[in-house]
Amino acid sequence: MIRYFKKHSALSSAAILLGILTQLLTPLSAVMEQRLVDLAVSGNISDFLSFLWVAGIAVLGIATGYFLDGIAEKWFTSVFWESLRNDLYDGIMKRSVTRFAEKDTAVYMSYINSTAGAVVQNLTRPVFYLISYGVAALVVLGIMIRYSPLLAVLSLLCGGISMILPLLFNKKLAKIMTDGVELNAAMSVELKEALDGHEVIASYGVFPNLRRRFIKASSDVAHLDKKMGVAIAELENIGRFMDRAAWVVTFFAAGTMAVRGDITVGTLVLFISLFGFFSSCLTIYAQMLPLLLGNRENIKLLLGIIDENGKEFTGSVPARLENALEVSGLSFRYKEDIPVIENLDLTIHKNEKVALIGRSGSGKTTLIRLLTGCYANYTGTIRYDGAELHDIDPDAVRQLITVIHQNTFIFNDTLRFNICLGEKFTDEELARALRLSGVERFLSNIPGGLDGDCGEGGSKLSGGERQRIALARALIRDVKVLILDEGVSAIDVSTANEIEKELLDMKDLTLLTVTHRIRDGLTQQYDRIMEMNGGRLAERQRVL
Repeated sequence: MIRYFKKHSALSSAAILLGILTQLLTPLSAVMEQRLVDLAVSGNISDFLSFLWVAGIAVLGIATGYFLDGIAEKWFTSVFWESLRNDLYDGIMKRSVTRFAEKDTAVYMSYINSTAGAVVQNLTRPVFYLISYGVAALVVLGIMIRYSPLLAVLSLLCGGISMILPLLFNKKLAKIMTDGVELNAAMSVELKEALDGHEVIASYGVFPNLRRRFIKASSDVAHLDKKMGVAIAELENIGRFMDRAAWVVTFFAAGTMAVRGDITVGTLVLFISLFGFFSSCLTIYAQMLPLLLGNRENIKLLLGIIDENGKEFTGSVPARLENALEVSGLSFRYKEDIPVIENLDLTIHKNEKVALIGRSGSGKTTLIRLLTGCYANYTGTIRYDGAELHDIDPDAVRQLITVIHQNTFIFNDTLRFNICLGEKFTDEELARALRLSGVERFLSNIPGGLDGDCGEGGSKLSGGERQRIALARALIRDVKVLILDEGVSAIDVSTANEIEKELLDMKDLTLLTVTHRIRDGLTQQYDRIMEMNGGRLAERQRVL
């Protein structure tokens, strides 16, 4: 996490320097107290009153220092958290399809929200405190040595002993923090499932059942929070107890020396103040070190996501389809003993219209994911104009080929955003995509037109309208290969036939339609129809 301190070096340096200066004002005030006490005992009222003004200014400086230090620390914590959230978002979104699917999306949300927050809170404050209080403790120790080496050594021994017990909490806090990540993620999963399944829950009247699941997850989080609170309370109170015990020993030794006349009353007051501060510094260390050390596993988890190389394909060859897409001897399996695709050969020429039919589970969707670079661990070859997929730039593959799925995801934004996805296109490019996709036919029915709101998940649009938006996304980017993965099966037959026919009529488009059956009246318009069964192309039929 040092990278974030370097990234915001000006702010982190300001916070650290202000922290050190603020803590150094405390021993300075103790020295001033010693001077005031000695002046008062000696009866020098004139010098006493004069020095009192200086002490008052010092107190004002201490208050101002604490205020500025608090602001700097909070500002840095805020920008640190923002940077960490942004980097986590990038790391998660850049994961390959295979890696991304390893965890529920709610778990990723929990990482960005609760885990990142816990890491920041349990990192920034301990770091700032350990540095500022550490420097101040060394200065105080130096002052004490100057006045009385014996009392300084005694204070150091007592303070060191007071740190031992709190440091034993390291493993306990680490376990609680690690469990907290898992339980918060589990609660996020339950919440997301309930929100996504709201319609099903309401339709079947099963809210009490789902509520019990969420309440259980919420209760687990609350129970762990209580454990964390108890552990921190124990840590703080043990530190305070040891601090007070050490104070009694030091006070006894210093008081005895003052009674014998070895030190002045002012020096006694000075040592009591300095030891109190020195002991507080060691108590801070005893409290903050376990938090910092216990945070290591969570830091490792988040940095693992941020620094992960999410690309399974690392080629650099441009992606082209001027001749053909050729698949040879392709085999793939999700589990070692369960083949999904076995020794498959397939050739699709440029601008060819091909239909791939087969029952559910025959391997059609897996084949699509392989062709589009979702899985890298296949055997055989997938070549675009002779270039093997592993050698091709993965970003270029996404620009060459697009898949329209049965359920099109629509952002809760405008129709324009859902087509352009934040990219810039000319008015001519947008108008062409609207015309070819058929979006312009219903545009006038959308309040606000292109800048009209689509609603969450496209709730303000019909199924056909959502599919046409998906088509516009592809056409505005001038993709060369379009794959319909049951892309029109969820809408009415008339609209589905209309969209599919329009795609078949596009001369400069390579089309692969993957479905369980060809719609009536469209069979003859495909150049070829192939049937997939058990991961193999069992039959090839030439349509005349």
